[in-house]
Amino acid sequence: MSVSRRLFLTDTSALGIFAALLPELAAAQSAAPEASAEEAPHDSFSFWSGFFDSVNPYSKNYGKKAASRGPTDQLPDPAAATQYLHYKAEEKKLRYATDINQDELLDHDGDVAVGIALSQYRPGSGEAGLRASQLRVDTTQVTPYLNLMSPLAWSAIASLVPSKSGDISLDDLGFKSPQATQATSRILLTGGTGKMAVNISKAAPTSSFVKALNVMIKAAKIAAPVVSLPAISVPALSSFTEALSYWENRTRFLMAGNLTTVVASKNAINDQERESHYIGLLPGDYLMLPQRHTDELAKELPNLDLIQGYLVRKDADPNVPLQTRAQNAVPGVTYCSMRISVQPVDSWIVQKNVTNTTKKTTTTSTSSSTTKSSGTSNSSSSGKVKN
Repeated sequence: MSVSRRLFLTDTSALGIFAALLPELAAAQSAAPEASAEEAPHDSFSFWSGFFDSVNPYSKNYGKKAASRGPTDQLPDPAAATQYLHYKAEEKKLRYATDINQDELLDHDGDVAVGIALSQYRPGSGEAGLRASQLRVDTTQVTPYLNLMSPLAWSAIASLVPSKSGDISLDDLGFKSPQATQATSRILLTGGTGKMAVNISKAAPTSSFVKALNVMIKAAKIAAPVVSLPAISVPALSSFTEALSYWENRTRFLMAGNLTTVVASKNAINDQERESHYIGLLPGDYLMLPQRHTDELAKELPNLDLIQGYLVRKDADPNVPLQTRAQNAVPGVTYCSMRISVQPVDSWIVQKNVTNTTKKTTTTSTSSSTTKSSGTSNSSSSGKVKN
C-alpha cells in the first residue's frame, strides 16, 4: 500500500503566521524590560541554537552520533535533565523507558506511526505558583521519508497558566481538543526510529515570550493555549525555534531535554547506525520528570499508581477527587505525562481511510435522509394546496 504524501508533507502555515507577526513581536520585545539573572538564570537562545543539528541536513553535524549534546555541557541545568518512565499497566508500576526490552516492541520491519497525546502536567510544590510555564514536545525523523525531502519534525508549544488556586489541569485548558493534539497525531518514524524531547520552562515575569505566544495563538484562531506545528521540515522548525527563543530570551528550565533517540520496533533495535542510548516506545502511558526529583520519586514508586495521567497513592481514598489525590502524592515532584500509540504505517493509514470513509458515508446518509424528508414534506404541502 502506498502512503499518501498529503499526510506527511510540510505544513508551513504556522511559519507564515509567525513571519506576519514579526513586527508586533519585535515591538513587544522592545517594550519589555530585560529579566535579571536572578529571575531567569538560563539562556534560552543558547539552549535552542543547534538543538536540531543531529537531524538537520544543513548542519555540519547532521547524522553524526557526536552531534548528540551531552547533559553536562549543553543543558542549561543538568539537574533538570528530562527522565522518561513507562507505566506498565498490567503490573501497575513505573519503570525507566530505557529498560524496555526488544521483545516488547512492535514486530514490524518498516516505518512506524506513533501518536502522542499530552495527558497532565503537575508542578512540584517548590515550583508551583501563579507564573506561566511553557511545555514543549518535539519529535523528529532521523532519516527522511523515501529520501524525498528533509527529515520531518512535529512540535507542540503550550502556555500553561495556573488557575487562581495555583492548579494546572490540561483538561481545563482544553488540551484534549483536536487543536491541542494536532501536532503530535501524525508522527511517521522512518524505519521505526526517531528522536524526541520534552521541555518545560518558566519565563521571567518581564519576559515577552508569553505575550508573543498568545499573539500567535490568537492569530491562528486556536482554542487551546498551544501552538502546533504539524509535519514541517527539520530546517524550518530549527529556524522557527531559534527565532522564538530570541523572544523567550532568558528563562528557567524546570525540565530540560535534548533530542533523545526513540525506537518503536524490534527492527529499529538492530540498526547498527542507531545511537547507543535510546528509549523504547510502547502503547500506553509515559511519565517525564527532572533528574533532581528521581530520588524522591524512587522512594515512593511502590506506593504509586498512574491514573488518567496523574500519580496517586495506591491507598488513597477513591472517593476523593482525582486532582486532590494527585496533589497529595509526592507533592515535591514535578512531572508531566503523555499517552502513546504505536502501529505499522500501513495499518494506521487503513484505519485513517476507514475513519474518513465512515465519516463521509455518515454525512452523505444524513444529507440524503434530510433531502428525502424535505422532499416528502414538500410533496405533502403541495397536496394540501391542491386539495
